[in-house]
Amino acid sequence: MDRQSTEELNETLKSTSCDGFSEYLKKLQEAPSLQDYFSIYMAQHNMTAAEIIKNSGISRSYAHEILNGKKQHPSRDHLLALCLGAHMDLNTTQHALRIAQQGELYAKVPRDAAIMMHINHRVWNLVKINLFLAEHDLTIIGKNPTGTEI
Repeated sequence: MDRQSTEELNETLKSTSCDGFSEYLKKLQEAPSLQDYFSIYMAQHNMTAAEIIKNSGISRSYAHEILNGKKQHPSRDHLLALCLGAHMDLNTTQHALRIAQQGELYAKVPRDAAIMMHINHRVWNLVKINLFLAEHDLTIIGKNPTGTEI
């Protein structure tokens, strides 16, 4: 089940009975973890965790918890910062968000659209993105909508 798209999973669910739901959940949990996803990505792109962490602006210890699988469901902003630090394209970023059970970037949400635009233009610098977000009165990456640190 680890490589099935949402549409394929929806089709599987159509034929899954209530009695078979436990089996469905078991197979769903066999999907690659966020740790596996980043490990594969780093190997394919010849990147190190240290590079990603440096680029992300996240504290080293917290980033290592995410990358080492101790923090399986990080906040959306922490994960976005790591994806930007890894210079992931939009599809790869969206997949990481799905694995972590965080909402994908959505083009109808102004903040998400601004982040998507930067990723599509290969601008992964968190400072530049946050300046752009602030200029447009949007919540910067790394802050709650109330303005407190995440």
